[in-house]
Amino acid sequence: MLERLKNDFYLAMLTLVGAMIVLCVTPYGLYRLYTGNIVVGIADLLMVTCAIIATRKAWSSGDTVKPGLFMAVVFCIGAVLVCINLGVDGLFWVYPFLVFIFFLVSPLKAFALLVTMLLVLLSYAFWRPGSVFDSQFQMTSFMVTTTISSVFAFIFAYRAQVQRQELKRLATTDSLTGASNRRTLNDQLAVAIYEFTKSARQYGLILLDLDHFKQINDNHGHKVGDQKLIELIPVLKSMLRSQDQVFRFGGEEFVVLVADTRPADLNKLAEKLRAGVEQRMMLPDGSYLTTSIGVAQLQPGEDWEAWLHRADMALYQAKHLGRNQVVTG
Repeated sequence: MLERLKNDFYLAMLTLVGAMIVLCVTPYGLYRLYTGNIVVGIADLLMVTCAIIATRKAWSSGDTVKPGLFMAVVFCIGAVLVCINLGVDGLFWVYPFLVFIFFLVSPLKAFALLVTMLLVLLSYAFWRPGSVFDSQFQMTSFMVTTTISSVFAFIFAYRAQVQRQELKRLATTDSLTGASNRRTLNDQLAVAIYEFTKSARQYGLILLDLDHFKQINDNHGHKVGDQKLIELIPVLKSMLRSQDQVFRFGGEEFVVLVADTRPADLNKLAEKLRAGVEQRMMLPDGSYLTTSIGVAQLQPGEDWEAWLHRADMALYQAKHLGRNQVVTG
């Protein structure tokens, strides 16, 4: 559990916010019900309940976007209800909610939600003077301070999001080819195993190895070799669907993870990739690159290490049989 929290920032933040809401808001909700403030008490406990539901959903599904948005919307509605019913005493809750929302959804969505919430409060205050704010000056001060806080929270959240995305890109992609790296492959293979076990979604692996690549480096130089590795990715992707993923396995080996495929279709795709590389990857001397391919369809009861090993053994056999061919494992 701790490892998952360390690896998923948004899940960690959603869990933290949910825990803070449960710990801090629950006592207030119970106290308000006890003192007869039914509306605010129910609003508090509904926020707590929604926070628990959203957090559980994020943990079970792995999706933090929808639960985060759901929680943020509920917080905004709850904050408005609390402010309308408690007046000045409820305004203090806007500030922690303001910060929470930027950890739950994207900066633009958070800012839009906060602006909407403040406009609703402002409209209600004008409609019923004295219901939320004690004076015009108090209302102006509140709007100015929340606007300043929202702007700075937006700037911080936006910069943090950009930096996280860049760090994620560096951590998950191969610096030379731009393909996803071995670490990402391991994660996606684990996801494929989970989806296959849970819903019988079919997956296949295509493991490619460029033939005689060491000779290419020796005869034409490493610069040409690197350029061919770079060129290979768009060549492969042009023959794949949007849901198919390409990974650099190491050196001149690449893996294609194919979703929603049957064994016959997987073999056809592998042959298509083999032929496409041979036809489109030309070397400076006019010859063409070739590739040996091992194919493996995911089988029931198989873990991803065994699945990948079958594809690797099939690739080894393709090379042993003379290269530039497809072998099924």
